[in-house]
Amino acid sequence: MKKIFTLMIALASMFALSNRTAAADLVFEVEVPTPTYECWVVGNFNGWNNNLHKMTKVDETHYTITIPESEINQTEVTKDGGVKYKYLSGGGDWAYVEKDAEGAEISDRVYTAGNKDVVIKWALTFNPKVEPIPMDVTINAFVPVDVIDLYIVGTFNNWTIPTDSTKMTLTETTPDGKLFTVTFFTADANKLQYKFCAGPAWDYEQTSAKNYAYPDVTQTSATEVVAGFKKIFDPTKVGNITITATVPAGTERVWIMGSHLGWNWANLQEGTKNGDGTFTFVATNVMSMEYRLYNWNTPEWAFPEVGEADPTKERDNRVATFPENTTIAITVFAWKQAAPNALPSLNSDKYKVYSNNHSVVVEGVNSNVEVYDISGRMIQSAALKGTFKSKQLNAGFYVLKVDGATQKVSVK
Repeated sequence: MKKIFTLMIALASMFALSNRTAAADLVFEVEVPTPTYECWVVGNFNGWNNNLHKMTKVDETHYTITIPESEINQTEVTKDGGVKYKYLSGGGDWAYVEKDAEGAEISDRVYTAGNKDVVIKWALTFNPKVEPIPMDVTINAFVPVDVIDLYIVGTFNNWTIPTDSTKMTLTETTPDGKLFTVTFFTADANKLQYKFCAGPAWDYEQTSAKNYAYPDVTQTSATEVVAGFKKIFDPTKVGNITITATVPAGTERVWIMGSHLGWNWANLQEGTKNGDGTFTFVATNVMSMEYRLYNWNTPEWAFPEVGEADPTKERDNRVATFPENTTIAITVFAWKQAAPNALPSLNSDKYKVYSNNHSVVVEGVNSNVEVYDISGRMIQSAALKGTFKSKQLNAGFYVLKVDGATQKVSVK
C-alpha cells in the first residue's frame, strides 16, 4: 500500500511539473503571406532582440517555434504585464516587421497560449538570395502648394525626428503644387522605406499611413506624389512652451519626450529641478506637441508617468499648442516604476569608440558588445575580446553596451 501511495505521489508530482513546464514555455504558430522565405519572432521575452529566434518552417505559409522557460526574460515580461511580440520576415532589421493590410504599423501582439496568429502583410519581405545594395539615392516629392518646408525620414536615418539634415530642397513651384528633392546614402536600397513630413516633427507627417518603398534599385532616383499632411508647419507661427511639473515626492530627475523631439531617445531632454521640487521644461519653436514625462533616461519606454484611473498603465499623451499654452503647470500622479541605478558609462581611457564607413568600431572590448537602435531595440550583439566592428548601419544615433557600460554613438 505504501509503495502504491508513493508511486501515486510521484506520478502526481511529475504531472504537475509537466504542466508547469508546458505552461511556462512559449509556443508560437503563425500563418504568413507568400512569398515568405524566413520568419522570426521578437518580443519582450527576448529583450526585443530581432535576431535571436528564427522560427521553423512547417510549409510555405506556416511557421512555428517553442521557446523554453529558461530563455524567457521574465523581468521584462513581468514589467509589461505579459508577453508582447511581433513577427518579422527576416532577422536583425525592423524593415522586415509585419504590418496591417494597408501597410501601417500594428500594435504589439499579446501572447495567449494556443494562439494561431496570422500575418497579413510584411513591411518588406526578406529574400536571402538578394545581396544588400549600398548607394546614394535621390528622392523627389511633389506636394500640395501650401507646404512651406518638407522633410524626409526613413530606414536610412532610423526613423529619427525630421531635422535640418533630412530637410528637402524646394526646386519648383507650380499652381498645382511644389517639387522638393534630397540626396542621401542608404546602407541597402533593397529595404529603403521612407515618409514625408511638412514640418520638423512627427505632428506634420503625411496623412497616408503607408511607407514609401524605393521602387527600383537599378535607378538612382525616385519621385513620389504626396496627397496631404496631418498638419503643415508655418515657421511664422511658432514659439516656446514652458512646462512646470509637480512630481511625486522623492523624484530626483525627470525627462520629457514627445512629438517635438520625434519620440526619439537621442533627443531626450532633462528637466531643470527647481527649489520647490518641481521641474521645468522648455519646448522651443513649436506650433503644437504631444508629450509625456519619464523618470529614467534609458532607451526604453518602461518608466513613464501614469494616470490616476489606472496606475499600472502609462497615461495618454499630453497635448500643448502655441500660443494658447505658452506656460503650463501640470501634476504627475505617479511613475509606472521606480528609476533604477544608472548604468556606468564607457571609460574613454579604456575604450575607443568611433564611426567608420557607416559602421561602429569599439576597441578594447573584454567580453561582449550590444548595439541598440535609439528606441532601445537590439540590432546586433557579439561576444569577443579585442576590436568590434558592427555591420553597416544607416545614419543616426545608436546605443552601445560594452562589458556592461553604455554610450551613445552617432553614425554619419
